[in-house]
Amino acid sequence: MGYATILDIAGSILIGAMLLGIILKLNNTASWSIYSNAGELNCQTNLTSMSMVLENDFRKIDYCSDNTNIQDPANAILAADTTSIKFISDLNKDGKMDTVYYYIGPATELSSTANPRDKILYRIVNNAAKLGSDAGITRFYIVYYDVNGDTVHTPVSSTNLSLINDIELNMNIENTSVDSSKLNSYWRQARLTVPNIKHR
Repeated sequence: MGYATILDIAGSILIGAMLLGIILKLNNTASWSIYSNAGELNCQTNLTSMSMVLENDFRKIDYCSDNTNIQDPANAILAADTTSIKFISDLNKDGKMDTVYYYIGPATELSSTANPRDKILYRIVNNAAKLGSDAGITRFYIVYYDVNGDTVHTPVSSTNLSLINDIELNMNIENTSVDSSKLNSYWRQARLTVPNIKHR
């Protein structure tokens, strides 16, 4: 076997190894791109669903389908903190006021997911069992404003609950199947107007 043949074989092996490396790199990049896009789509879907439920419930604070049973707007919000809120609303449109309680649980409750930051957002209506969404929520944060647009400090004391005029909801949703804060969606409902508590 001649010197030129050995160089040809060595060159072929080197070029083949380089091409294989490029193909593997492209494959990994394509796989990550597909996974990333699927994760982002999942985040967006969960975010849309959760934001619709939240907006629907929060806009109905102190709403009642029976106008003879409408409560004093000053008593519409029963408790308010940065990560929880309790209020009254006629959710079922049956003329009876329901108590609705939202709060976020600790990250330790979802140890089964790959993302260590995701938490369960709970929604409890009256005395029913708590229902939680594990849609990849990593942050649920509420800001309250008075009629002048000034922030109402949290936790809101029982004497200051009647000051709440507008509510700002903030929520982050991340991919539950990967520990990556790069795959996330963020939603902010700035100054959510609650029509029924405007009439105080």
